[in-house]
Amino acid sequence: MDAQTKNLIKFFLVPLLFATIAVWAAGWQRQPDFLLHVNFYDVGQGDSIFIQTFQGNQILIDGGPTDQVLQYLGEDMPFYDRTIDLLVLTHPHADHVAGFVDILRRYKVTKIILPEVDFHSQTYDEFLAEANDKGVELVYAKQGQRIYLDKATVFDVYYPYGQAAGGSFTEGFVSQASQDLNDTSIVGKLSFGKTSILFTGDAGINIESILLPQFNLDADLLKVGHHGSRHSTSVPFLEEVTPEFAVIEVGENNYGHPTQEVLDKLEQVGSQVFRTDQGQTIRFVSDGANLYKQ
Repeated sequence: MDAQTKNLIKFFLVPLLFATIAVWAAGWQRQPDFLLHVNFYDVGQGDSIFIQTFQGNQILIDGGPTDQVLQYLGEDMPFYDRTIDLLVLTHPHADHVAGFVDILRRYKVTKIILPEVDFHSQTYDEFLAEANDKGVELVYAKQGQRIYLDKATVFDVYYPYGQAAGGSFTEGFVSQASQDLNDTSIVGKLSFGKTSILFTGDAGINIESILLPQFNLDADLLKVGHHGSRHSTSVPFLEEVTPEFAVIEVGENNYGHPTQEVLDKLEQVGSQVFRTDQGQTIRFVSDGANLYKQ
């Protein structure tokens, strides 16, 4: 082999080798580490929560109001991973569902869990059409469902009962109708080992009061309802949940979220509060024995 050939081989193969190592390293760093990861994304005034179970299954609760969630998924998932095991849509308001439209176009989604409501909006109808076009399985949430996210991680549905009460909802109705749609939110507890997280969507105080006598609501972490609105997070509810941590998904808004009233209640029960409008992604990790913030 002459010198020129050797130089050509070095020119092409060495960069290829380094590129291969870099790709392998990136993939290796994102392999399952036998921990539960729960990441609360800063998507502005909306909700989006990414979960990776200890076996590496990936779940997204709500998609936020824009396609910004795609950027976060690109950071948390390997570039070659184009599959999401489960989407959970707590309720069909745009600040929870809009990002799912883009996710369905970009990723292969196995299953979607959502409340059964008679509601129509341009964004929600687009989401349903995209899911139907992609052949995604839709499962309507119902109290009592136990969803195994992997062999050691479960999500128990506490609410809704089934088809949501309250009749039809149409985009444009606000005030009472809007609050009613919030109250169709999926409420459930994620459990891994001895640790648990309670997710409430935008459910209001009246839904909290329904759940109080029915379930053990105690959890290490509470995803605070409705962005810290005064319509959610009652003192009796907090006294049952007794969360060590509370996360408020909130962005710039004209609603006064989170209210000082809710912040005071959380302080009263000793919760350590984190807000997505005060930094980047809020990351929690559980080893099954303890839940801690990264």
